[in-house]
Amino acid sequence: MQLKNQLSISLLTVFSFAQAAHAWPLGRLFHWHPTTAAVRNSEIYFQLSNGSDLTQEVEVSGGHYALTPKSTLTLAATAGTPVISQSAGKGHREGEILFTVQPTLRNKTVIMH
Repeated sequence: MQLKNQLSISLLTVFSFAQAAHAWPLGRLFHWHPTTAAVRNSEIYFQLSNGSDLTQEVEVSGGHYALTPKSTLTLAATAGTPVISQSAGKGHREGEILFTVQPTLRNKTVIMH
């Protein structure tokens, strides 16, 4: 009986501290979100959206990606990385640099037409 009471008190204590962990000033020090980790390793996360009715293909950091019509893709690249079109579209040709990744793109959406 005493072991059962100790176990219930221990669980109650653990659950009460778990809820208050974010209220503790140092509680967030060890909890890194993906965007915080991205800042540390210099990758910039952004979304590339295909606003056209055609499939668009792009190359980013050596990877080839196909965006179906009206779809969105989340990418990560370092600053200065070119985003190159691998298919012709409205206003661009195959092989053209569409844009280069900049820190201002962090967590933003770029729409292709």
